[in-house]
Order: sequence, then C-alpha cells, then structure tokens
Amino acid sequence: MTGHLDILPPELLSIITEHLGHDDRKNFSLANSTIRNAMAPFLFRGLKVKCPLPEDHILQDIVKKFGSHVLNLHLHVTFFPGQPDPNKEEDVDMEDRWYWKNPPESVWARKSADVLAVKDLIQFKGLPRCSILSIHTMGVEDFEIEADWDDNDLCDSGMYFCSYTEHWEDVEKKEERYTWRAALRDMWHDVANLSETQHLEVFDFLPRKSSSWRTPEWSKFLGGLKELALYLYGADNGAGWHVNTLPGFNDFFKELYSIMLRHAKNVERLKIIAHDGGFLNHNSLRLPPGILPELQVLHLQHMAAPAVLLPFLEGKPRNLREIHLKKCVAEETNDYDFELKTWASLWKAIRETGEKPIRVTYQYPKSPPLTEEENYADEGEDWKPPEDEEEGIARLRRMVAEDEDIIWPYVEIDEKYGMVMDNDVLNAEHLGLGEDNKEYKALMDEMERRSKGVSAE
Repeated sequence: MTGHLDILPPELLSIITEHLGHDDRKNFSLANSTIRNAMAPFLFRGLKVKCPLPEDHILQDIVKKFGSHVLNLHLHVTFFPGQPDPNKEEDVDMEDRWYWKNPPESVWARKSADVLAVKDLIQFKGLPRCSILSIHTMGVEDFEIEADWDDNDLCDSGMYFCSYTEHWEDVEKKEERYTWRAALRDMWHDVANLSETQHLEVFDFLPRKSSSWRTPEWSKFLGGLKELALYLYGADNGAGWHVNTLPGFNDFFKELYSIMLRHAKNVERLKIIAHDGGFLNHNSLRLPPGILPELQVLHLQHMAAPAVLLPFLEGKPRNLREIHLKKCVAEETNDYDFELKTWASLWKAIRETGEKPIRVTYQYPKSPPLTEEENYADEGEDWKPPEDEEEGIARLRRMVAEDEDIIWPYVEIDEKYGMVMDNDVLNAEHLGLGEDNKEYKALMDEMERRSKGVSAE
C-alpha cells in the first residue's frame, strides 16, 4: 500500500493532508520516510516553548530540525510568587518548589546562558516561515499557591493578584518587590524590542500593567501590528466569586484603550475574548470613537456588546467590514445614571456606519428565557412551556417560531458574585416591542444591498 503512496506527486499528498485531522496526519506520516518528509510541513506548524527554559532543554536541536516548517511560535511563560510570609500559617508544601530554592535567572530561562536562545526565537531566527507570535501567560499552578503574589488584604492566592486598581507608581514599586512582576515587565520589554511580528496573540492576558508599556518601543511595536488577539484572564475563587467582582480587574480593561489599543493604529483584525469567569460589563472595556482607524474585522466575546460598541461606532470607522459577536449580551444595571444600551441601538449604529459591505454574525449558546420559570429551570433540563402559559408570552413564542424573530438576550450582573443572570422580564419586553428585531432585519437588508452594490436611493 505505501509503495503506491510513494509515487503520488507531492502536490497531491499536500491536498490529501489538508483534509486530515492532526492525529490522522501523524498516523499517515508513519507510513514511510518519503511520506514523513512530505508531511513534515503540516505536522510542525506550531512550536511550543515552555519558559523559563529548563537546563536540560533541546530547543536548538528542535529548531534546527523543524524550524523551517513553523508558522506559529507559542511561548508559554510561567510566573512564580515570592515565598509566603513565615509569620502566617499558610499550608504550603515546600517540596518541589525549585523556584524558591533556585530561582530562574530570567523570565525566559532558568540559566542566563540560555536566554539568547529564546530571544532569537522572538525574532523568528531559525523560523523563516513563522509570522505569528503567541504569548501564553499564567502564574504557576494557576496562581493557586498560597504565597506572596500581591500585597492585598483579601487573599494570597488565586484571582486576588489583581484585586485593586494600580497607578503607575504602584506598578513600579511592585516590580521592585515581586520577582514575578519584574519578569512580566521583562517579558513585555523583550517582545516590544525584539519582535517584528505583525500578528500577536496573548492567551490568559493578565490584568496587571507593566512599566515597559510606557516606553516608545511599546507604542512602536503595537503600531506595527496588523492582527491582535487578546484572550483575557478569568477565574473564580472556588466559592462562586468571579474575577470581574474585583476593581483591579475591571479598571485594567477600562484602561486597555489607553495602554494598548490607542497605539494599535494599523491593526486590521482584532479579537477580544473574555473568559467565562471574567465577564466585561458596560463599565469595563472602553472603545472610544476614533481608535483603531484601520480596523476591518472585530471579534468580541462574553461582554456587554451594545455598551462596548456604541461609542466606537460613533467614530464611523471607515474600514470596518466584519463584526462577530459570541456570547454577548445587553446589560441592565441599577446605577442611577445608567441608560440601557439596547440591541436595537447597536444594529442601527452598525447600519449607519459607512457604505462598505459589512458582515455581522452573532452566536449565543442558548435561547434566552422569557419567563421566571424558564429562567430558573435546571440547565440540563429539556424545559418546555406549560400548556396554560400566559397568552402574552405564548404570543411571543409564536412570533419566534413563525416570524423567525430572535430573542435578544438582556442580563443583569450579580453584584456579589459577578455572574451573568438572564433578565426574563426585559427579554420578553424587548421582544414584544419589536424594535430589536426591526433594526436587525433592517441591518440584514442593508448588508445584502451593499454586498450587491445596489444604491440606497
């Protein structure tokens, strides 16, 4: 069988490979050396490097052998806390805490002699086809060690490293006191000074500022990006409280436009993906008018999309052609000066943005509830409306079934725990008013008109 495969032209092997999953590709590559060599560019597209590099690493050998195939460099950077206060009674197992006995000499490597190997990779040396730099950041054991992460009066582990709002003078003091904050600073410094990538991805983007973000090199680096994807840190404390209950978390993302996005003047594709344990509310993420002038494609997930997007759309972004929303909601609050940003207002604002063809997609994992009973049904329950349901609600359900109307989700955020809570009253009210669906259908009609190049007159 493998003999017949050997005579296939490389172009055909490539086509076959493109239709295989990764495990199937690995199995296919075992057929013989000819196929293995042909498969190599498909099997080694990503290079994962754990930092700080251990002393027994074989990074140079891997790069020499497979570097020519790598398209995406993944740097998995782990940060380590200071030792716990001996006067406190934390139950910390000191075994295997090598980073206290023999601290790494750099954020990139345990020994300074190996730092250059990672810095070369950041510049894509030995990776001639690589164009994507992916940074994965996390505290060791997901910050769950009871140790010296931050000087707050709440907790010494978990999500509480971002408890309070930080001013720049606080940042510099913490970088002097905490080795992990200094490592975070050094990481961003080297990325900004060494990398020429135009495509940056950050996974578990930690909501802590770095003094290296105040340098000209940082703004220059961001100004050179064409694609930016931020997968935000999120967590809960194990007892139900989500990280978005902490002022330090919310205020960090409120400042994101000033410390990062305002410098990204050439970014064409932007993703901001909030964690399930870190919802971004109406007062967290700010996208003011006029930023991101070259933005063409925007992905947002798990946030109050109307409140976030409406200010941005006021700037009439001239190049915007795609908006993708996933698990996004309209948020109601009890704030005395809050004005509800409806789905209708968002669809109308998108429709009135420019004259270029625009594509909008929306995904939500469930049908938003219309009644209290439906709202509080067990998540795994196959809930069905009662036969004697109130006529007004039954009429709304017929609208959804017969007229293909959509129930656009309205929510409240639990003030204590930070969880997203469906607001069945507002869901039913806005479905009944019809404005959300009216504006959505008008947007769909406008999208079709623009795609066909038909005049609005």
